[in-house]
Amino acid sequence: MNNFLSSWSVFLLACLLCTGAQIADVRSGMASDVYIKTDNNETGQGVFRQRGEECLCITPLHVVDSALHIDVTLADKREYAAEMIESFPGDIGVLRIMSTDPIPCKAGAYFANIPLDTLLTAEKSGELRTMLADGSIRITPVNIVGYDQFRTIRVAPQDAGTSFAKGESGSPLYIAGRFAGMLLSVTNNVGQVVRSDALAQTVALFFGDKALNAPPAVAPKKSDAPMAEKARRREMAGKEQEFSGVIAKSAVAEHSIKLEENSPIRLSFLPTGDSEQFNLEILDSARRIVFQNKKRSLNGTEATSIPFTPPRSGVYSMFIIGTKGEGKYAFTVTPITTDAYLRSQTNAIHIGGGAVQGLIAQGAVAEYFTSLEENSPIRIVLPASEDRLRYSLDIVDADGKSVYRDAGKAYSAGDPVAIPFTPPKTGQYTICIKGAEGEGSYALQLLPIASNAQLRGEANILVVGGAQAEGHLAQGAVAEYRLQLESLQTVRFYFAGSGDSGKYTVEVVDSTDGPVYLNPSRRYDGTETFTIPFAAPKTDTYTLRLVGTDGECRYAISIRQGGVRQD
Repeated sequence: MNNFLSSWSVFLLACLLCTGAQIADVRSGMASDVYIKTDNNETGQGVFRQRGEECLCITPLHVVDSALHIDVTLADKREYAAEMIESFPGDIGVLRIMSTDPIPCKAGAYFANIPLDTLLTAEKSGELRTMLADGSIRITPVNIVGYDQFRTIRVAPQDAGTSFAKGESGSPLYIAGRFAGMLLSVTNNVGQVVRSDALAQTVALFFGDKALNAPPAVAPKKSDAPMAEKARRREMAGKEQEFSGVIAKSAVAEHSIKLEENSPIRLSFLPTGDSEQFNLEILDSARRIVFQNKKRSLNGTEATSIPFTPPRSGVYSMFIIGTKGEGKYAFTVTPITTDAYLRSQTNAIHIGGGAVQGLIAQGAVAEYFTSLEENSPIRIVLPASEDRLRYSLDIVDADGKSVYRDAGKAYSAGDPVAIPFTPPKTGQYTICIKGAEGEGSYALQLLPIASNAQLRGEANILVVGGAQAEGHLAQGAVAEYRLQLESLQTVRFYFAGSGDSGKYTVEVVDSTDGPVYLNPSRRYDGTETFTIPFAAPKTDTYTLRLVGTDGECRYAISIRQGGVRQD
């Protein structure tokens, strides 16, 4: 088990009673659902999740990834073989239990929408609940020693003499009786727990959550992306076709080739030593010109590479048109990639997971499916490469409507790209990478910025004279904070600068959502520290609303009594 103590024994289990852990004969839903053991002596835990008519098991990927045989034990001591059917970035795997008997599956029990950030703010302790081989449950009280807003909770045993043991990976963490995450690994006796909301988002596309309107899909292992890409390049390189001939000024040579829609090719013109010059035209089966080399003539003394993406499947004609002199020409046609790779139904990408990779060329489109939540901004990241490639991005919702307003802007592969995007509604989206010029490789990753629960959660309350509230806003996102004010009470909102350049507007509405402060023409950004005075027209519950208008930025807000400037 990755990062776990390698030495463990029956003696350790006996000592647990003396060091803070408890062993109880519990067979409730307040623990893992299965005990897992593999043929390579890995052990771990798993929790159930309903998918259609099946009850599947979610577990840390490293427990089962290299196993040839997997056995699971249920709480009622039934034992079955299992097989891994899916994997996700972030060390998450899914098992199918090979059983003809009904498996009791608590559909959604681990994935209820809870105010996790509120729990983490209020509670500083919890419990890890681990199933043992005999079906009993070991309860380990833990302290929460740290967490981030997006993926990880860090826990340590409350008793200094207790050490996490082999086989605990996959144990559910409960905070105040609510499922808060799954233990993935341990470093220096500090457990790394994936948050329940991050875990739900990771597997949402595969499990076809109705709320996300996402069809089940089997995604390739993202950890294998670089290896798969190398294999793909080797596969394409073995399918070259060669063409050659002799050309003179005003002469035309024609070569025919069958090509597939959205499957880019590379035409590599080889130096023959002759000094003739010629142009290239590509015509489709209807004799329409779909490509011309407009920049400069080709010749027999230089090597030239030209990418081309067929707009539709069919037979294409490549015309070599002599413009000067005479001599030999030779070129090869090499597939760069195929439409089956670029627009596969298995092209799923997960927020917070590893990057997906691929090849693309001018005129080609790569598509990736993801499930996103309304008002939960993400950052779309494409790292820089040395390839001579320009591309644009488009984001399309489930209805086929483009929802990314900068679609069509061309980016250079030589520059890193980070684009904030806020989904206008919950559902499945398609991220399209469109080759605009040249060819090359790309990597695409989605990172969380904030969740709707963080931006508009029940815990977003401002108190006059109280602590400041902090958050992260992006273009298209809305953050809301509620505050109670008396009639004619005068206060000041204090905004602390973060140094970020993202912009937003500020407004205040009353309990009927009627605006009582509105300045839509004023755009603030994260580089500013400023105050806004406000006098309540009546006793009411008001909402301070921040609306992201450009980029992304962090913010910090506090509220003070009185109209006198204090900053």
